[in-house]
Amino acid sequence: MPDHRGHAGHGCSAIIRGPGALCVPRLLASRGRLAILLQTSTLEALVKRYDLVTFDMGYTLVYFHPSDLELLLSAYHAVGLYPDPEALRRAQDLAWQEYNEAAACTVFEPTPERDREVDEGMARKTLERLGLYKPHLVEPLVAEIKRAFGAPGTIRLYPEVLDVLSTLRARGYPLAVISNWSWDLEDRAKEAGLAGYFDVIVASARAGCDKPHPMIFRRTLEAMGVEPARAIHIGDSYEADVVGARGVGMDALWLDRGGKGGHPDARTIRDLTAVLDIVLGRVCKPVE
Repeated sequence: MPDHRGHAGHGCSAIIRGPGALCVPRLLASRGRLAILLQTSTLEALVKRYDLVTFDMGYTLVYFHPSDLELLLSAYHAVGLYPDPEALRRAQDLAWQEYNEAAACTVFEPTPERDREVDEGMARKTLERLGLYKPHLVEPLVAEIKRAFGAPGTIRLYPEVLDVLSTLRARGYPLAVISNWSWDLEDRAKEAGLAGYFDVIVASARAGCDKPHPMIFRRTLEAMGVEPARAIHIGDSYEADVVGARGVGMDALWLDRGGKGGHPDARTIRDLTAVLDIVLGRVCKPVE
């Protein structure tokens, strides 16, 4: 991240380092100390730390209600299957873990057909782990899962989201979504009332790779015309969001809503209100 602290310079009382190398001469000596006579809003404008703020979608901006497990169970019940809820959770988690382990080095042709194949593969592997696999069940199960998760009102915003996005937009920050999501991400963003806040919405299904693959981050940066060092990404997955963003030179915040911890190297926040403090430069102490 560029150094924007003040430094003494020739012909100026202080130099704000960054794009344009702006000179701030309005300093007065008072009892041996320098006082900067600038309003906070003016200083923020001069010392803009980022030119782009990007967000993950699921469990960063939005969540599902009923829960994802309840929605999955309803889909299984609709095709006549009644797995133990915890067994279903474990089977689904293992299937996604296997998929995500390959994501960092996998590139694919972005088509709706490929997106459907991923859904079918996930359903098949989950059924196999549950001991319930039968070939004829895969297609109707995928259809029921899509119906359950796509039902009106199932996707909800976290309480602070609109205030954070509105504030960033009002301050002139371009915003983007970078999410491991299926073909319908833009439709779901519209449904949640988010589309108007973002300049670019990038779904992995349409990008040809999943986070943490660097290509999905680089394509977003290129679309926005922003250098990696001038962008920050926020998400709830340490591996996909923090490791992925850092891998291309972006700054990153790990959103740990549940307070689980476990990644001391990551700048960690508990909700998105902290993004305003960090992006707008309103805190000087490290994030806890």
